[in-house]
Amino acid sequence: MISIVAVAAMAGGLAGCGAGTTVFLHDEYNFQFVERVAVIPFDNLASEPGAGARATSIFISELLAAKAFDVVEPGEVTKAMVKFASLKTSELTTEQIMELGKQLKAQGVFFGTVTESAGTRSGSTTINTVSMVVRLVETETGQTIWSATGGAGGRGFWGSLFGTSGKSASEVTRDCVRKLLGTLIH
Repeated sequence: MISIVAVAAMAGGLAGCGAGTTVFLHDEYNFQFVERVAVIPFDNLASEPGAGARATSIFISELLAAKAFDVVEPGEVTKAMVKFASLKTSELTTEQIMELGKQLKAQGVFFGTVTESAGTRSGSTTINTVSMVVRLVETETGQTIWSATGGAGGRGFWGSLFGTSGKSASEVTRDCVRKLLGTLIH
């Protein structure tokens, strides 16, 4: 006979997203100054093609849904980024970030990197995982004012117990984005 405590312990162990979230929040910055933000297309360090584009789209959607900022249209960001097309976003200098902010009339710019996006086969099911790093840079000084690293994925307790499939790559990415944004937007 399995006790309730044993089931609860098993649920915690099989829950999936074992890794925690690491967050940096600038102590002295007044976030009320950031009204309009731009989302730069996320870099993709994962082996799965398209993971960066998927994360960018989901991030923008979740940011809009949160209604915390006015978000620059992706087409305007793409147009502004043409000047820096030969650079990876991680190679932009402070001056270039400040210039982007002026051009887009944005007080903040989000940068992101998908560090992992994988689907692991387990029998007849696929278990998707994703990890990413996202940061918000204030464009007046080019200083990072928020950064979060985290991941999501796995089948969870019930999926492990009954052998059902895990979430799709998009669902796992959305879970990760919501977890990361939840550390900035309350």
